[in-house]
Parts: sequence; C-alpha cells; structure tokens
Amino acid sequence: MLGSSWNQVLAQAPTKDEHPCAVTRTASTSLLLADGITSLGHRDLMRQYDMHWYKLDLQLERNSTDVSGSVTLYASVVATSMTEFAFELHPNFTIEQVTLDGTPCTVRRSGSEVIAVLPVAKSRQKKVRMQVRYAGRAPSGASAAIGNGFNTGLTPYGPFSWSLSEPFAASEWFPCKQLLYDKADSVEVWVTTDVLNKVGSNGLLQRVTPMPNQKHRYEWKSNYPIAYYLISVALGQYEEYSFPVTLPGAPQPMLVQNYIYPQTLPSVKADIDITASFLQIFSEHFGLYPFYKEKYGHSMAPIGGGMEHQTMTTQSSFGFTLTAHELAHQWWGGEVTCADWSHIWLNEGFASYSEYLALEKLRPLDKRGWLTTARSSAASQETGMVFVKDSTSVPRIFNSALTYRKGAMVLHMLRHAVGSDALFFKILQAYRKEYQHKVATTRDFQKVVERETGKPYKYFFDQWVYGEGVPVLNVAYAQRGDSLYIRSNQTGTSPVTPFFKTEVEMKITTTVKDTLVLVQQNKPLEDYAFKVPGTVTYVEIDPSAWLLYTGFSNAKEDVSIVPIGREPSGIYPNPTSGMINLMGWRNPSQVTILDMLGKTVKVLRPEGRSFSVADLRAGVYLLKAEYGAELITYRFVKL
Repeated sequence: MLGSSWNQVLAQAPTKDEHPCAVTRTASTSLLLADGITSLGHRDLMRQYDMHWYKLDLQLERNSTDVSGSVTLYASVVATSMTEFAFELHPNFTIEQVTLDGTPCTVRRSGSEVIAVLPVAKSRQKKVRMQVRYAGRAPSGASAAIGNGFNTGLTPYGPFSWSLSEPFAASEWFPCKQLLYDKADSVEVWVTTDVLNKVGSNGLLQRVTPMPNQKHRYEWKSNYPIAYYLISVALGQYEEYSFPVTLPGAPQPMLVQNYIYPQTLPSVKADIDITASFLQIFSEHFGLYPFYKEKYGHSMAPIGGGMEHQTMTTQSSFGFTLTAHELAHQWWGGEVTCADWSHIWLNEGFASYSEYLALEKLRPLDKRGWLTTARSSAASQETGMVFVKDSTSVPRIFNSALTYRKGAMVLHMLRHAVGSDALFFKILQAYRKEYQHKVATTRDFQKVVERETGKPYKYFFDQWVYGEGVPVLNVAYAQRGDSLYIRSNQTGTSPVTPFFKTEVEMKITTTVKDTLVLVQQNKPLEDYAFKVPGTVTYVEIDPSAWLLYTGFSNAKEDVSIVPIGREPSGIYPNPTSGMINLMGWRNPSQVTILDMLGKTVKVLRPEGRSFSVADLRAGVYLLKAEYGAELITYRFVKL
C-alpha cells in the first residue's frame, strides 16, 4: 500500500502517531501486538476454525456505499469442539440471517464482533458453511489506511466505488475473520451492478451474467490463498485495456488486465505498459510472479495512491515507483504476508525497496535521488522502531519514515552486508519459497538470512529493526608521509540504540588516484591506518550510499588523531580486483584465505603487507593474518 496523501500527513508530524480518524486502542502495556482490533476473547473464538473459502455475492453501485447481499464463509473446525462461530461485521450493517448449512443460527452482537450460535456442536476437522445475509451503508471515518473499507468518489470521469480493507476495515463491507495468519484457500467475488459498470476483483473473471432491471453480475474467482485485507472490488464505467506478458519460467503468456477511466488510455498507456518490464525484473529477482496462472492488473479509483489487492491493484495514477511498489507487494504482502501488523515492514519495506530495484534496472540515473530521499526520511525519525510496538495504531503501522523508508534501507544495508547481489537475491528467493502462501515474522526472515549466509545476523536486526534512530558519524583524517590515519567516532540519534555495529565505505582521493576502502566499526571509536600514494585531498564517507547515517559526508582533517604507540588494523582496498594491503606496521607471518564455507583456498607467507589475490574467483572471503601468536580475521570481497 502506498498513499501519497497519507504519507504527506505523516511527514508533517513524523514523531506523532495520532490521527483523528484512525482506529486506535489504548492499553497499559508498552507493547501492543495484535492481528486485529477485536477483543482477545473474540479472537480466541475465531481461532477455533480455519478459513478455506469466501464467497461474496453482493449488490453494489458506483455512486453509493450501500452494500447488501450474502457472504459464505467455508471453514473447518480446529478446536476440540466448537459451539459458536465468531466473525466480524461493522454495526452499520443489519444482519438479516445467519445459517449453518441452511439452518438458521441465533446471533449475538457487540460492536463489530458477531457470534452465531451453532444448532449443533461441531467437532475437530468438521466443515462449517456459514452464510450471512446482511445490508447497510459502509461507515465513513477513515479507519483504513487510506479512506474506509468501502468508498465512493467523484472523478472527472464520473463516480467510482472501491474497497480498501487494510489493515482492519474488511469488516466495514463484508463479514470476515480479520486474522492475518489464517488465509483463505480461495475466494469468489460476485457483484451485481448497473449494466454500465465494470467490476474489477481478484483472480480470473469467470463470466458476466445478465440480471433483471438493467443489471449484470460480474463473477470473479481466485484459487490462490489470500489474506482477508487483499480481497477487493472496484466498480464504475471503466474501459478495459489489457495485454499479454511472457515471463521467464511461465508455461504460457499471462494477462495484464486493466480497468481504467474512460477516454484516458492515450495518457496512461505508456505508464501501464511498463508493468510488463516490472513483472520481468521482479520475477528475475524474486522468482516467478506468484499468481501467473491467473493475472495481474489495475483498477483505477481516486484513492490518492495505491493498494495492492491480490492480482488487481487499485491505483489512482500510474507513476513509475507507485506501480512498481504495488506490483512488488504481490510477492511481499500477497504471497508472503507479515504474521501480524507489528512486522509490516516485511510488506512495505520490501515493496519500497523494490521501487529502487526497478529504478536500478530501468532508470539508473534516478536511483541515487531515490536513495537520498529514503535516507533523509528514515534518518528524520529519531525515535521509534521499524518493528511496530502498537500494532493497533493505523498511523503507526503506515509511518512513512519507519515502515516504508527505513524498512527499505534495512534491505539495502543487508544487501551490502552479505557482500554479493547473487547471495542477496538468493536470500529473498529462499525466504519467499519457505513462506510461500504463509505468514512470517522478522525473526523468520533473519533465520533465512543466517542459513543462506552461514553467518549470525541477530546484531543487524536488533539494531536496525528493533533498535531506534540511526548512527551519527564524525570522521577525521590526518596524513604523515605515505600513512593516512582515519578516526571514526560514532554516536546514535536515540539513546535506545547508542551504537550501531556496521561496515563503512570510504573513498580516499589523493593527487595520484582514488581508493575505495571498507572498514568495520565494532565500537564507538575506531582508528584505521592506510598506506597511500600522493597527498590526500578528500575522504568521502559512504560514497555509494549503502549506509543509513547522519553527519558530514566528508571527513575533516585533524592532526591530533595521529596515533602514538598504537597500531590500527584493517585491509584495503575492499572490495578488491587484485591487490590487498594490510594496515599497521608489522608484517604477518602467514595469511590464510578461506571461502564463506570455511574451506581454505589460499595460504601465503608474504614478505610485506601487500599481496595479490587476483587468482581468486569473484566472491566473499575470510582472511586470517597471523602475527606470531596473534590472529586477526577480516572479510573481503573479490571482484
């Protein structure tokens, strides 16, 4: 989900989590974790069954928020015995009847919490088919991320209606179970409407059935698992613009089906067409588009952004990064869903970073500007975690600086930390495969990272996802002859996380050449030393914009940092295409180079502190330098 108007509101007050129309819930604890906003007791009742299938059979129009019809919920019992079937439906709607396999049930209601008393108890593994007939007007009050569960709006092309259920507003237009972990195995969406309307929804359009009184019924069906908030409708006097796309690994071309405002095709066609390139890029990076057996597409609506409804995103326009973002959600949010809203960065941070990946491939001149904006936004939020403490607060869930921008920067920094694009995308593909059509937490993702790299990354996620603020770098340098001394003094913008263990790239510019070095900052104050040719004119920090930090981008000259009787250590250049230089004044007695699996690939006894690794294959290696009884280990990248 990406909403420009919502993000602008948040940007104006980045440290506030309040919004006058947001659904919030207060509690005495400092950590509120929730799938939804119903009471704990009602959630426990809903956990007594496992959803298999929704069938929505509704009457809707393009100029009204009136909703009527029936919804069938097909599930199986997971409790030992179930006597009550709990679900959610906003109190604006009158429930006309609830039946279990055709037999009427007694109904109790409290706000949006509904309980149907079963005529007979159902034991474990038994199936239940509940049909809810209801009618009413969807509420206003902006309880969804952008707007309400079901909305109508006037455009220059006429009125349009649409749904937007994220995070807790599905019950504002249909009876449902709003628990993220319990995806339905499939969904059918039938909408009876004026014959002039087209209706967009999930999956494939099965048929359009003529109905009495100048109406027809659009019948959509999706056979993929789906989270409740991704079930959708959009309707109005659309024109259809569709085209096939061939994806690598797909057995046949896939349909990209678009319902657009009438007479707008000349102005939006080029922006929609780029969806084909996005599909190919993301399929290469993440694996084949998850729903290739059905479709992808868009339905236009005046929502001020986009919402990633499964297989058919709702968008107000087709800007490059907006379209890329919402498509990426089909992998990150649709196929792999955050286990609860506290881990929403696994949806939004991943989709936001996908904007950068699309720019990297198609508009490389624009990628630096994207990074600059993302870093500035993320660094502006000095308090608050990427992890959402209060996952019942809609504004906090969709905080632009933390959830979207800092979440994206976490992935960007992880990409650099693992040292290889091939390994980074292998991690994403492995994560996607392991949690395909399931839900995941941050620690689940961390485990995949550690398994694929063979290295611990708890420190990384503890500081960037569960920590607060960003590092502040104060870097100084001094030159004495051919020796360059650099001191990095790091503090944090938040006392919650006063120090970030991280790698820092620096570009050393001399009168002879430029050299890129990679240093490890393991404590707040670190000293490094290098041998350099010529006179140093400039030391640039993080020249390729891999790190989220604040402070000056260039080091200041400070002669006081020249060490007295202290020997710094390190290697440079890193990455290297051939030569490696060891910092310090001693020569190692032996150098051993190992691959990331711990296998020795090279043993050297260099005469000095410089030697060649040109014969190594490209990749990430460990270097162990022996100084008598002392052993120092470094990581380096061979280009």
